[in-house]
Amino acid sequence: MYKRQVPDRSPDSRRAVRALLEGVRKRPTLSIPFAFGFIDRMTAGFFALVGTLYFQDAFDVGPAATGLLLACFFAPFALLQYPMGALSDRIGRTIPIVVGSVCYGVGILAVGAAPSIATAAIGMVGVGVLGALVSPATMALVTDIAAESERGLAMAGFNVAGSLGFLGGFLIGGTVASDYGYGLAFLAVGGLEIAIALLAVPVFLRLSIGRGDEFATEDRGPL
Repeated sequence: MYKRQVPDRSPDSRRAVRALLEGVRKRPTLSIPFAFGFIDRMTAGFFALVGTLYFQDAFDVGPAATGLLLACFFAPFALLQYPMGALSDRIGRTIPIVVGSVCYGVGILAVGAAPSIATAAIGMVGVGVLGALVSPATMALVTDIAAESERGLAMAGFNVAGSLGFLGGFLIGGTVASDYGYGLAFLAVGGLEIAIALLAVPVFLRLSIGRGDEFATEDRGPL
């Protein structure tokens, strides 16, 4: 019986890295969602490590209460991905990403300044909702920018940036908190989220991203 030979399609890691860098070189605007992905995931890593230690030290709570505080962030962040993604399809990417990121950064600062465990929990819920607003719009922006034949590679690059950001949340947040205290750690992470949003405003305005479909069809040459 004839057996069809299936070629080995295991990726060449060196070629994959070159292709990813080449994709960013050809479409430099991909660096925008990549940067947002890095910072957004960094905040998640920050809460997973520094947030855990901060809540236990600041409010004298045990592992169970700490887990509930973290759930106040991660539950709405997970559950609202679908409706927030649908919202970004209706109103475009600019408002969810830029305005959402500014509010998200302010929310992180508010959690760090919360005077009680109750207000910290409320702040964590708000931050989770805002994170859900930003995240799907940022991923959708990757597919808006990338060529149709390179969307998988572009999303891989986005996830690489996000994974490095999550690691950065551990390293940067932990280092700042250890050397300078929790207050400055929250300020650094929340400030970075606000800063990247403000820095991206001129680029969004230049590209006239009013709606995702307009962005997908416009000229996306080098900036």
